[in-house]
Amino acid sequence: MKKAFLLAAFLFFGGLAAQAQDVFTLGLKAGVSSSNVDFKNPSSSFEQFKEKESITGFHAGAFARLNVLGFLLQPEAVLSSSGGKFSMPDSNGGTSVQEIGFTNLDLPIMVGYKLAFLRAYAGPVASVMIKTDSDLEDYREAFNSADWGYQIGAGFDISRLTADVRYERLTRAYTDSNGSVDFRNKQVILSLGYKLIGK
Repeated sequence: MKKAFLLAAFLFFGGLAAQAQDVFTLGLKAGVSSSNVDFKNPSSSFEQFKEKESITGFHAGAFARLNVLGFLLQPEAVLSSSGGKFSMPDSNGGTSVQEIGFTNLDLPIMVGYKLAFLRAYAGPVASVMIKTDSDLEDYREAFNSADWGYQIGAGFDISRLTADVRYERLTRAYTDSNGSVDFRNKQVILSLGYKLIGK
């Protein structure tokens, strides 16, 4: 009787665990991005700043995924680097290229839908500044803050492997005695991941 009870309990909890793996996923991810900054609503001296080109960034982190009837909720914690290059007039009457880089802790919460092995999703992202690298010393402290943005993208799963492509945009405001400007940091993000738990 005791053995029959233990066998029944084992089968019951084993079945729950198997169902939970279909519902809940936990994994790691990493990848590269192409990012740039542009300037919106510039005033005073910031009107002379012009966008130049993109830079390559990197990211790594973890994700959890809740899948109920094809609908997805996927919070993440990702350490990422991004930024861009821009040009501005120099003292010799020409232009100089400046670079600004951000190291962030990004916390996106994606909501979407999964059909077979394909996924589509979108959601807000909170970006907490950890470090700023800039050729312009005066502007570094201005970006040591948290900002909100959004991500939108798609991906697919093959067994325990997962791949994603996303577009992200964050806006960081800067104001000083010389004027104000909104730095819009835009990224195209490519990621590969591995599911430690779930399918």
